[in-house]
Formats: sequence, C-alpha cells, structure tokens
Amino acid sequence: MGLHARKYPAKGALTAPADPVEPAAIWTPAVLLNSLKSQYHAWTSATRRRAMADAYRPIVRGFLLPGCAYYLFVTWGHWGDETGIHLLILGGLSLATAIAYAMFRWVLLPAGRTPLARLEAVGLATNALMYGNVVAYMLLHFEEQKLIYFVLMAVVFSTTGVTLRATLASVVVSIASMFWFAQKASPEIAYQFTFIGVATSFASLGMATLLRKAILRQIDARLFADQLAALDSLTGIANRRSIFARIDTLVEGKTPFWLGILDLDGFKSINDIYGHAVGDRVLCEVVDRLGDRSDHDIQFGRIGGDEFAVLVIGSRETSDVETLGNALIADISRPYEMQPLQLTLGGTIGFARFPTMGTTAREIYEKADFALYRGKQFARGHTVLFTDDQDTEMRESLALERALREANLEQELYLLFQPQFDLTRKKVVSFEALARWQSPTLGLVRPDRFIRAAERAGLIQNVTRVLFGKALDAVDLWPDEITISFNLSAQDLADRAFIFSLVAQVAARGIVPARLELEITETAVMKDIDAARVLLEDLSALGFKIALDDFGSGYSSFEYLDQLPLDKVKIDKSFVRKVAQSATSREIVAGIITLCRNLDLRCVLEGVETEEEMRTLTPLSPQLIQGYLFGTPMTQRDVFSLLLAADQAGGAATVA
Repeated sequence: MGLHARKYPAKGALTAPADPVEPAAIWTPAVLLNSLKSQYHAWTSATRRRAMADAYRPIVRGFLLPGCAYYLFVTWGHWGDETGIHLLILGGLSLATAIAYAMFRWVLLPAGRTPLARLEAVGLATNALMYGNVVAYMLLHFEEQKLIYFVLMAVVFSTTGVTLRATLASVVVSIASMFWFAQKASPEIAYQFTFIGVATSFASLGMATLLRKAILRQIDARLFADQLAALDSLTGIANRRSIFARIDTLVEGKTPFWLGILDLDGFKSINDIYGHAVGDRVLCEVVDRLGDRSDHDIQFGRIGGDEFAVLVIGSRETSDVETLGNALIADISRPYEMQPLQLTLGGTIGFARFPTMGTTAREIYEKADFALYRGKQFARGHTVLFTDDQDTEMRESLALERALREANLEQELYLLFQPQFDLTRKKVVSFEALARWQSPTLGLVRPDRFIRAAERAGLIQNVTRVLFGKALDAVDLWPDEITISFNLSAQDLADRAFIFSLVAQVAARGIVPARLELEITETAVMKDIDAARVLLEDLSALGFKIALDDFGSGYSSFEYLDQLPLDKVKIDKSFVRKVAQSATSREIVAGIITLCRNLDLRCVLEGVETEEEMRTLTPLSPQLIQGYLFGTPMTQRDVFSLLLAADQAGGAATVA
C-alpha cells in the first residue's frame, strides 16, 4: 500500500497464524511428544474443529465404500472356508461390518456438514469393527503370518482415527494385540514382530502427525484468508461484509444492540487537496482513536470511504449511547499532526436500536442512516438518535427515493424560470432556474422534498446533470445579455470532478461562462470552507459568476463575503417580507445593500410580493428584485413572451 500503509496491525486486527513447526531432521521421543502436544492444542479451537471435520469427512467416507466391498468379499470367503459356529461368528461379523460401513457412509455421514464428535465416533467404530474381525479370526485360527494384519491395521488407523486421541488409542490397541498374539508364535517370529511393532508404532504416529500437520496448514491458510477477507485492507478493522455479518448474527440471536453510522466531515477535501496518501494516514489515525474506546461490547467497522459502523452490543440507555457518540466525535475532532501539516476533521453519528426500532438488519441500518442524514442536515458534529417522529418522514423519503430511482429524469424533471428585475435599467436581466418534478406516480413533488431525497439516495448528481443540461438549453436560446442562475447542492460542490464535468458541458455548447451564475448556499459551503473557496476561485477564473443565496439565514454570512469570490448576494426573503412592519429588518436590508455596493457586489432582494413592500424598499436603492411582484416562475414559452414584450416596449419608447 505504499508509504501510507500501516506499519503495525490495527487494534483488534487479526494476524497470520504462525507456521506449524517443521518436522525435525531426527525424531526423538521429546520431539514427538512436543509435536503431539501441539496437535492436541489445535482441537481447542472450535473453528479449527469444524474445519478439521470438513477436511476428514471425505477421507472417512472414501474409506468406507471400499471397506464395505472388502468385507462383503471376506464374507464370501468365509462362506467357502468355514462351517458351523466358525462360519456363524466370522461370516456374521464380516457381513455386519460391511452393512455397518454402508450405514456409516450413507446414514451417519450424508452429504453436508458433519459434527466432529460424530465423525470421531464413526472413525472409532470403523476401527473397532476392523479390529474385531482380525481378533476373532486369530482367536479361532491362529496363524503366525496373519500377525501382519495388526501392522496393516495400525497404518490404516493412522488415517481413519480422525482425532489424535482416537488414532493413539487405535494404534496402541492394535500393536499391543499383536504383541499378545506373538507370544503364541515361535521365538524367532515373535522377535521379528517385536521390532516390526515398534517401527509400525512410530511410523503410524508419524504419518498421523504429518497428515494432520498438512491439513492444519491448509486450514490455517484458509482461515487466515477468510480473516483477511473480513478486514479492511487499509485500517485493519472489520470491513462492510464482516460488520453486517455480525449484525445478522445478533439479529438472529435476538441480542439487543445499537448500530451507529459515523460520517467524517471534511475528509473528502483532505483527499482532494493533499492526496490519498495523507488521506489514508488520517483514516488510520481515526481508527486508532476509535479503538481507544473499543471493548467486547463496542466494536467498529469501516463501511466504505469515510463512513464507519459503531456496534454497541447490549441494552444501553439512550443517554449512554448519546454520550458515547459525542465522545467519539470529540476524539476524532482533535487536530491531526501530519508533519508539516495540521489537519482537522469533524464527524456526525446516527444511531438506531434493535429490536425496538426495527426487527431486521436492513431496517436498523436504514434508520441509523436516516438519523445520520438528519444529523448532517440539522445537527452536524453531533450524535442523532432515530426517533418515532422520524419514522413517517423516513418512509416518505424512502418512497421518494424509490420513485427517483425508477424515474425517467429527462422526461419527468423540468425547469421554471423566475425573472430578476434591474430597477436602474428598468428591465429583466436574469432568470433563476427552479427545479420541478412531475412524477407519474406521486404527482407534482415539492422541490425541497425531492432534492433532499436525491441527496440522501446519492442521486443528486444525476438530478443536477439533467437540470443543468435543460438550463443550458434555455439560456442558449435567450438574448446574449440575459443570464441564468443555477443552484448547486452541497454534494455537488463536494465533488470537484463532477463540477468540472458541468463546465465541460458549457464549453462543448460554446456558451459564454459569464452568462451562468452558479448559486450556492451557506450550508453548502460551511462543511469545508477552504475546499469550497478553492473550487469557486477556479470557476470564477473561468468566467462563471458566483452568487450566495439566502444571505443572512445561516451561521456566519459576513465571513463568506470575505472568503469567497462572490459576484452577487441574494438577501433572504425572511428579511424582505418584514421590511414593511419591522424597522430592524429595514435597517438590516439597508445595511446589506450598502455593504454590497461598497464591495462591488450585485445585490438581489428575494421574495418581493407586494406594492407595499416595494414602496418601503425603493428608498433603500436596491439594484435587483426577484419576487412575485415582478414575475412568477414561468415556462420557457412565457420567458420568450416576457422578453419579446420588453423588447417591443423598449422599441416603442425609442420611437417615441
């Protein structure tokens, strides 16, 4: 991952299992004992036990089928060689073994996962039946050369024993039985089989150990790969798949929990300005700070980009969760020392609780995400808990989102245009483009509702792209001196590449950039004023005009006048509508008009609807007026009619 990669594992990150100890060049009793002990400890892991059962199941099932066929053949041999009670004992035992092997394979070990305990029991029963056949035959017909069967059994038991304890027990019993029967043989044969038995014991145990070691290596490699697949490659914490699998498990177990979604404020501009290397270092530092508050009941995961999941397991009070969320925000909001840089971030968290706020993982996630969205709208930098009051709003929002996703935006979205009147020149000089959506299923949807829904659903750029194209279509048909104002959302401004894709549309159509005024709001730039300033300066350098909408309704309007490359200021209509009754509002409006004149900024009074308001405003010498008194939002055809009427009136005045 280059210079920005982590040099140490994140807290709680899984690390690669150590390689199993390689077999020593010379096997000694101590080495063998240590190896056996290490193999025994492998069974203390439930995950390994399941994986080992999956690995050994095909081995045992693969042995049972030829074993069944072999003992059917042995039964046929006994039928020809034995009579009376010997036939009943040996033939019956071999036939029972064949039937038992068939039952083991198709009944006890069917297709699918088998518990290790059952697999071990089947392996022991398989060995016991094989051992019983050999012992019964040796008791009835002792033959020195048949002692070799015990050696062969020990070798077979090294693979069918499944567990180490079953293998040890089976091999020891087999070799001990061989020694016991060897006492009946000649001294020379007994002496030979003593050495054969010892050699077989070491060989069988060595084979069993090596086989298990090879299987465990594969299991560890697979488990480690699964662990890596469950971790975020940059930060080392749980990734989206892993955290949602954990949520599904909690839901299935009906375990109460809170799910929080943390979104970093200002991270995208760090990536854009300083590059991904610095951004990755910041993300790793964020995770370290979150990790300081992690414990068994508080877990974190990275959902993607600059979004993190906060999983709080247990029935905690809302006040405790809110306190935790605010503490996390405070932690990540401390400055980041990235020498020689000092960077700052913020954060907003939305929480939802299972099972009181939803009964499925999807419901809980959607409600936590909606709480986050509300927080970013109205309580940025704070913790927001989902409430019942938000439930109806969320359902309506989701219905809007679905309709937007299914909509034919080119056909359903359209623009109306409201004129801006220049009092000095006595003419319309510009129009503001106002978005409208006529949905075939929902009817006419208010702009504020569908714009918010588009932002929440991540569809706002699709909406902006379509509406911007329609705005260019309109202004391209107007006289060259008429400009158009187009509103950009906060998400639009946060994506520099998207904004310049709109610039490319303007260039491709050959429209002069100065004819386009890009309107922004205070809330759109307050998330990251530095990044917004850089972007707007670049747009201004290309010739676009920048207008600040709803001036006075936000947080620190005058700061933006100083920091942003503005050409126009639109005074919020909440002041304009009170000028006739409020002396304070008149003074505020008069002060802003004078300030704009001194700063060489054009000033627009929004929301002028009555003659009384206009009479009050006229002594203040406003420059531009926008409101129902001078024109309601109109279609493109009405724009042509208005411009034509103004042109004819101007021509008549000239003639006169």
